Amino acid sequence: MLLRRYPIFNRRLALVAYGIDYQLSSPAEWPSLAQHCRLLAQGRQYLVPFTHEQLDEQRPLLLDQDAIPLVEASSDRLPSSFPVLEQWRDSRRRLAVHGANRDPRWLGASRMLVFWMGEEGICQPTEHKRMALNIETWADFLPLRESGVDFFAGGFLARPELVNQRANKPDMVLVQQILQLICHEEFSFAQVARLLEQDTSLPGQLITYVNSPGFDHASPITSVSRALSYLGEQEIRKFVLINGLAKMSQHMPEACTRIAIARARFCELIALTSLGKAEASWAFLVGLVLDGSMLSEPLMAHLPKSVKRAIELHEGPLFQLFQLASTYEQGNWALLEQLAPKYQLAPAKLTPVYFQAQMWGQAFLTR
Repeated sequence: MLLRRYPIFNRRLALVAYGIDYQLSSPAEWPSLAQHCRLLAQGRQYLVPFTHEQLDEQRPLLLDQDAIPLVEASSDRLPSSFPVLEQWRDSRRRLAVHGANRDPRWLGASRMLVFWMGEEGICQPTEHKRMALNIETWADFLPLRESGVDFFAGGFLARPELVNQRANKPDMVLVQQILQLICHEEFSFAQVARLLEQDTSLPGQLITYVNSPGFDHASPITSVSRALSYLGEQEIRKFVLINGLAKMSQHMPEACTRIAIARARFCELIALTSLGKAEASWAFLVGLVLDGSMLSEPLMAHLPKSVKRAIELHEGPLFQLFQLASTYEQGNWALLEQLAPKYQLAPAKLTPVYFQAQMWGQAFLTR
């Protein structure tokens, strides 16, 4: 599957939607495309093109209510010949049409008219919303805005991105900036959201994470800002540590990454009962990067003293908790009998916690 996402702006050049082009290798990829479109749109409406054959197959119905199908008008086939368009219109969803002037009945079926730069009729006033594609200069944009065109896209405003080329590869400069924020005891959700939305990989992973079975909410969360608000500091820190640090660590094979994530979760679960919720995400961090090899000096500088004490000096409650988790992993039962009582835990009670952590770590890597 090949995907290309391009931003769509309004007359004030505010980002209001995305356009998504695609190329599928087989029809079996349609459900996956629908999911990718929803994630890439980040809670905004998104424009998706469909051929007449795909309309006959009723493919638009696979997409959610934020999708706006883009259809090529034809004088040979009218809107009434596509039952899916009737269903789409009956549910009060938007339809975008290119070349609607080929037959007045296409004008009646559409909510938005799409033009390529320079096409006839682009500046003609109409009751429909109008969108101009392929804007390359200010000289293209300004006259169209003056003529009342509503939406714009093109390389001059923002270059399209080939999303598949960056799958699971976040921008590491952005990752470092986000990590510096979340390494503080308190951080700004707005700053994290602003940085996340500059990347094509992390927002989709965040939306997938917040909609996973481990979280309970009435309806799917589709925007970065709502996801951050729902998760809170602890879960955001954990998400960024895994997707921005552990998964992208160049010197760690996947097997080692899986072990580190499961150990971090094990530490977190123990901390929730023994150290309190406030320390849980820091216990996760210590369990993930105790040797400090994944953390740069600037990141270490922002960490709370209790975390630096555990990582650098190998002492304090967080280090002792890591030691307990590591002792269980190694099967050193004699030492475990000595360490567990400090956390008011019986060694036998650690077994279900350990397996829960293992399952969670494996599930996270397959998301």
